[in-house]
Amino acid sequence: MKKTILILTSDPFSANYEIIKKTFFFFKNRNKNNNYLFVGDRNDFENYAGSEASFLKFVDVKKNLNTGLYLQNCFEKAFEILKNKKAHGLINLPLNKKFLPKKHPGFTEYISSYFGTGGMETMLMYNEIFSVCPNTTHIPLRLVSRNLSKKIIKKNITNIYNFYKNILGVKKPNIAIMGFNPHNGMDFGNSYEEDKIIKPVIKEIKKSKIMILGPLSPDSAFNEIESKKINCLIGNYHDQVLPTFKYINKFKAINITLGLPFLRVSPDHGPALEIKGKNIANPDSFLYALNFFEKHYKKI
Repeated sequence: MKKTILILTSDPFSANYEIIKKTFFFFKNRNKNNNYLFVGDRNDFENYAGSEASFLKFVDVKKNLNTGLYLQNCFEKAFEILKNKKAHGLINLPLNKKFLPKKHPGFTEYISSYFGTGGMETMLMYNEIFSVCPNTTHIPLRLVSRNLSKKIIKKNITNIYNFYKNILGVKKPNIAIMGFNPHNGMDFGNSYEEDKIIKPVIKEIKKSKIMILGPLSPDSAFNEIESKKINCLIGNYHDQVLPTFKYINKFKAINITLGLPFLRVSPDHGPALEIKGKNIANPDSFLYALNFFEKHYKKI
């Protein structure tokens, strides 16, 4: 039996409609493993894409002058469907974060809070060759050290291990973690985050027979991915891992939220407000998300 994946059209001021239109060929394929159901304003999308879009299936949510309220209605409709188990996964196309409730710095935290799993979520930037994960996500750099904890690191390692083993079918996932300071703090005289937090977690995790390497020196960690056959490299803050990952993988990557009752996936790019209407948006990351569900969701 086919499963249903919801797709939030999200920000109407973005390049999302163009991206969807450029992937019509995927949705017209009758041999898909899943059903795909869009959540958003059908008429608004068809006004952009034309009558060719009529074959798509929608949960129709009408736009209004308050874009933030419209998007909130879309989110809550999708969340309600997922809570009632009438859908089994979620792809949200990019949105401007100003439309999120102000207490949530990102969609990862927003959706986790809604489903009562706040603090249990893990942000995974995924590519089939290797993935990365930041232990802390959308917080100012000056606050990272005080927010980094053994509990957070252990949670992320466990979520990543379970994802690779249970979803991707990797029998022995190879996970590595970076140090926090340049050269793992070896140039400093005092004990820093490596000795106080990271090394004790590694020692504890290894007792559960999870393969974990590290701490790797941050300046050379990406050079060790291939030689050490690392499936996922964990960093300690957002920009310790994401810039290099995005540079290497471009649009061949997706953002996955682990720790929810289902998998939430989004393209690995922003709403691209500046190129709306120019017909130059790249749909590859959205296609990567769709093909991820096609390949792996039957295992969930």
